Amino acid sequence: MKHSRSTVGASSVSGVVRVGHDPRTLSRRLRKGDIAIIDRADLDAASAEMLADRSPGCIINASSSITGRFQARGAESLASRGIALVDIDDRAVLAATDGETVTIDLAAADGGATVTIGGTTFEGVVVDTEFVKERLAAAMPGAGLRIPQLAASALDLIHRDGPALVEGRSVPALELDLSNRDALVVTAGPGFRPQLKALKGAIRDLNLVVVVTGDAADAVAENHKIDVIVGPLDGVSDEVLAGAKEVVVHGESLAVAATRLGSLGVRHVASESQLSSEDLAVAIAASAGARMIATVGIESSLADLVDSHRGASSVLARLAAGPAWIDGRMLARLHRSPWSRLQRWLLVLIAAASLAAALSLHPVVRAAVERLVGGS
Repeated sequence: MKHSRSTVGASSVSGVVRVGHDPRTLSRRLRKGDIAIIDRADLDAASAEMLADRSPGCIINASSSITGRFQARGAESLASRGIALVDIDDRAVLAATDGETVTIDLAAADGGATVTIGGTTFEGVVVDTEFVKERLAAAMPGAGLRIPQLAASALDLIHRDGPALVEGRSVPALELDLSNRDALVVTAGPGFRPQLKALKGAIRDLNLVVVVTGDAADAVAENHKIDVIVGPLDGVSDEVLAGAKEVVVHGESLAVAATRLGSLGVRHVASESQLSSEDLAVAIAASAGARMIATVGIESSLADLVDSHRGASSVLARLAAGPAWIDGRMLARLHRSPWSRLQRWLLVLIAAASLAAALSLHPVVRAAVERLVGGS
């Protein structure tokens, strides 16, 4: 689809190629300025945010970022953050090799883009703000059709993994006992950093057990002690891995992870669950007996679940958590005190000063002070 556009910023971009079908997995390998090549029809907002957080020079999608089947929000998220996105209707672009240099001309006529990798040239379309608005507007009538698809996918996953999840066979047992304790599950989803910051007081006051996915581990470890790490570990530093009480390998080669963890002396277990890592983390906390499970960075609304490619997995995790699950943003609101720490200390000091002044007026206290002063 051709469309008019106004060019903003650089008209061409060059960088090193990083190729990966799954945007979330690829994001762990991206460095600032890299050109990401993904394969994700109807790019979801959570995946887009994870890519954008790595500050790539451009993102190339071998599938349509907005097919029109429903209102996929990933392209909109990238446009709002000024990250260039190009759709190329040619799967041959996925044959590019990591480390190759790519040059992208974003100034072609009618919103087109020319991508050159090695000696091969591809034609694509720039998915800019105008393009996104057009496609999302056209997708609105069909947005509701996605809900039955989500329900069907969730039921299929429940039939396959539900019994094993209920019986605990698909969830690794932790040595860490969460009975009568509250847990916080953190993944690197959209807005997880400000959400985590808002929960700083709750983490401290409620002594929350902190369970994180591998993609969020290093960021969380900057300010909090991590109890459990779940998921692919290739983006987790050795220092953070060594500091965790327990590690659950999921979504990557156990042999590779075991070799690394063994050299670090880190005790670990493995899981082959079909759940996503963030949903497995919720299920693990539920299985370990957590009385409350607050989540950060995990989709919670129906619109989020419809947009996410992991919607069915999230539904099953919600069922596993039952009434224990709560969105971290709600916990932050419930825990937030109208009094800041400084205000509370000022109140204590004022009360102490008032008490001292009152006591100083009491005859007995005054006589005692006079004796002390006189005796000195």
